[in-house]
Amino acid sequence: MADKNPLVSVVIPTYNRADKIDRSLTSVLNQTYENLEVVVVDDGSTDNTEEVIRSYEDTRVHYIGHEENKGATAARNTGIEAAKGEFIAFQDSDDEWHPKKIEKQVEAYMNSPDDYKVIYTIVCGNLTGGGKIYVPERWAVPRNGDIHHTIRKGSCVSTVGIFTNKSCLEKVGYFDENFPRLQDWELAFRLSKHYKFKLVDEVMVEAYHDESSITEDNEALAEAIEMFLEKHKKDFEGHEDILSEHYFWLASVLFSLDRDEEAQKYLKKGVSLKPFCLLTFIRLFASILGHWFFNNFRGFYRRIAYPTPEDYNE
Repeated sequence: MADKNPLVSVVIPTYNRADKIDRSLTSVLNQTYENLEVVVVDDGSTDNTEEVIRSYEDTRVHYIGHEENKGATAARNTGIEAAKGEFIAFQDSDDEWHPKKIEKQVEAYMNSPDDYKVIYTIVCGNLTGGGKIYVPERWAVPRNGDIHHTIRKGSCVSTVGIFTNKSCLEKVGYFDENFPRLQDWELAFRLSKHYKFKLVDEVMVEAYHDESSITEDNEALAEAIEMFLEKHKKDFEGHEDILSEHYFWLASVLFSLDRDEEAQKYLKKGVSLKPFCLLTFIRLFASILGHWFFNNFRGFYRRIAYPTPEDYNE
């Protein structure tokens, strides 16, 4: 990278977050790396979000308004289109960056080989009720270099942790606006087909979730899993063990929605791909006992995979 102080465009989609966006936007403006522009895309808010954003006197803040609500994914794409920076980073309107996030990502990019084009960080998800999860999770290895196979296993690169060239996004395509959830997984999956990744192995983002968050919508999650597996089905040829795990995941989500008939269909698909695995028989037995047992078994299994706070530098 010839320019050692490149312009970084930070894209923030927002919708009716006038009471929360100050924390998010301030954490971006307070970055130790100062050569930033902040593209805030107001996705048709009906509160005073526009007034709050325009109250900032920092000339790095740029406001774009959608006349109607199109969704956060469309808003991010609007922001990418408008961005003038060589590099793009993403922030959500209710999250908070650590002060050195962009500085460390720029430094990691400059010190990496030329084919390392995506620099990402650890994101701490602060859940309603006080729990925490971390992305990437413990299972996600390797985390550096060619991590396409890692991302094939599941979503392990959060949107708010990504830092990459705008030209890379132009090559692989922006966020897929058809997806109701899992847009970060789907974009990272496409990027990983072409570029190597580098992890800044520190928690650099505090993400906050509540009941209004899209991450709480299991109907959207079920639809998104089905869409992902259909769109990228060729990438799972020869990886039936991983595809089986995704079918079990989808079955679990469908069971939670009381869509038992559909859940059983995907459970059977999962079993057919991995019939001689002990874990498969345990899942099958749990499903016979009922979807409450199936979901609680899967929840226990997933908790084993989550890292604890001491696994990361905070």
